[in-house]
Order: sequence, then structure tokens, then C-alpha cells
Amino acid sequence: MKYSEAEKQIKALSSKYDVDFYAHKFNVYYKNELTAGVKKNFRYSFINRENIFKKLPFGNKLYMILAELAITPLEDRVEEKKYKVKAFRKYLNVPVENVLSPFLFDGNNTETVKTCFTLNEIEQLKQRDDIPLDWDKVRFE
Repeated sequence: MKYSEAEKQIKALSSKYDVDFYAHKFNVYYKNELTAGVKKNFRYSFINRENIFKKLPFGNKLYMILAELAITPLEDRVEEKKYKVKAFRKYLNVPVENVLSPFLFDGNNTETVKTCFTLNEIEQLKQRDDIPLDWDKVRFE
């Protein structure tokens, strides 16, 4: 499980839950009070404040989310870095539905246009005939 997935699932439990990364931990707060955390540099490490944790709404679900995160290998918890492809002072935009051809415009990722790519995705884009860029001259941001 990725940190971003855990955050999304925890925040879906209640608007009173929040998360942050502090002191090498993925911390969970309920009503701004620290309740639990998963250490970022150790696998299987999960801590909680039992007197608070056992009273939490959806505490069992929260426990399962954090347990899954804790057993995930450290390298699999982090999202792969993404880059924007910049050419001619604009960014490469690739329509998600493939209805339109890729085009250069702003760098805003939306539901319909993708502008952020992993290195693997960039290698695939380089093979496409409908993207006439000189890949030696573009910048990655």
C-alpha cells in the first residue's frame, strides 16, 4: 500500500481524521490529536496510543489500513516520481481517452489530460509516432 492510498482511505473514514509525515513516521490524527503512526524506515512497525485509539470511530478499519501499510515493503510505499515534459515553453499534454492527439499547453493535470509521467511512461511516449518531439531537446521538470 502506498502512503497516498493509506491517506485517502483514512480521510474517507471521517473528516476528523488527518495525516502527516513527521519524525520519520506516517502519523494519524483524530480531531488534531495524535492517535497512531507507522514508522517510515521500518517494516512491521505500527504504534498507537491505545487509550485514544480504542475509542475512535472506525477504529477497526483504521487499524486494518495501518496494518496493511506497516506490512508493505518500504520501497513499495512511495509513489514513483513523475515528471512534466517541457518543450517550447509549454508542457506535453496527453488526453486520457485518446480522443485527441497529444498537444503542448499548460502543465495542469486534469481528469481528461495527463501532464505528469513516470520515467517508464516517458519511454513509452518516445515510441509514439503522434508525438513529434526531439526528445534530446526537451526538459523534464
